[in-house]
Amino acid sequence: MADRILVSVITVSYNSSRFIRETIDSILAQQYDHFEYLICDDRSNDGTWEIINEYKDSRIRAYRNETNLGEYANRNKGVSLAKGGYLIFIDGDDLMYPHALSVFVQYAVQFPECGILIARDWDDRIKCPYKLSPQELYRFAFFEGTILQNFTKLLFKTAVIKAEPFPLNIRSADSYMQLKIAQKYPVLIIPDGLTWWRRRTGNATSALMGNSKIIAETTNYDIELLGENCPLSAEDIERAKTNIYGIFLRLLFWLVVKGKFSEALFLKERVKVPSNYFKSFFIPRKMGIYQHVTGDDPLHTPPSIG
Repeated sequence: MADRILVSVITVSYNSSRFIRETIDSILAQQYDHFEYLICDDRSNDGTWEIINEYKDSRIRAYRNETNLGEYANRNKGVSLAKGGYLIFIDGDDLMYPHALSVFVQYAVQFPECGILIARDWDDRIKCPYKLSPQELYRFAFFEGTILQNFTKLLFKTAVIKAEPFPLNIRSADSYMQLKIAQKYPVLIIPDGLTWWRRRTGNATSALMGNSKIIAETTNYDIELLGENCPLSAEDIERAKTNIYGIFLRLLFWLVVKGKFSEALFLKERVKVPSNYFKSFFIPRKMGIYQHVTGDDPLHTPPSIG
C-alpha cells in the first residue's frame, strides 16, 4: 500500500547521554509503525553508547563509529545505511511527537514528486500543504528572510539525498542542502508541530550562532548557489547577489566601527567581494517579494495537483 512507505529515522549522536533516552523513546512511540531506526554514534565517551544498547527493539539498528567522524560524515553514514523511501534526522537531543511520521507520510504520498517536505510554523501567506517550485523557494530564501528549516523539520526523499551527499567542508549544511536539492526538485511546505529540536549550550546549532566562520561560509555558498543550475531569473540573481554583498559589506563596516578588527579582517580575507559590487553597500536590501500575498489570497496548491 502507498501509505506503507518505509521511513528511515536517523539519529546521529555524540555525548548525548543526558537526552538520548528521551529521543529514542519518542521515536519508538510513533503511531506510524513502518519505519527503521538507525542510530549512528560518533564515538561518544559519556555513556551514550551504553544507553543505546539498553534498547532491544527490532526496529533499531545501532552503529558506533571506530573513530570520531564529525557531524556530516556521520550523517552521510546514516544515509548510506538507510533503506526507507524517505528519511528524517532526529538528533540525540531532539524529539518526535507521536503523530509525526503519520503526518509526514500522508503528505509524501500525496506529493511524491517533492524532494523535501518542510514542516513550518503558521504563515499567513501560505495555505498548507503548498508545493514550492524551485524558483519560488529561491525567491523566499533570498528575498524573504528564508523559508528553510533545520534537519528535525525536514523529510527527505532518500534517493535524492543519497545522490547529493553532505559536503564535509561546510558546517552549516542544513540550509545548503535544502537549496542544493531545490535546484532540481519542488519542495512541499506542511504544517509544523511534528518535532521539537533542542537549542542548548554546546550543541551544534548553538555553536553556529554568530560565528564568523559560518558567516563567511554561508556568504560564499549562497553566491555559489546563484551560479550554475540556479532556478532564478538573471534579474533576480543579480538582485540576490546585491543583497548578499550589501549585507556582508555593512557587517564589515559595523565590525570596524565596533573595533572588532580581527573579525573584520578574518571575514575580508575569506569572502572576496568583486569590485563591481562595492556599491551594494549603499543599495537597500530588496525584501518582501511576496508582501502582496496575504490571508485574503494565500499561496496554495490547487487540489488537482495534490
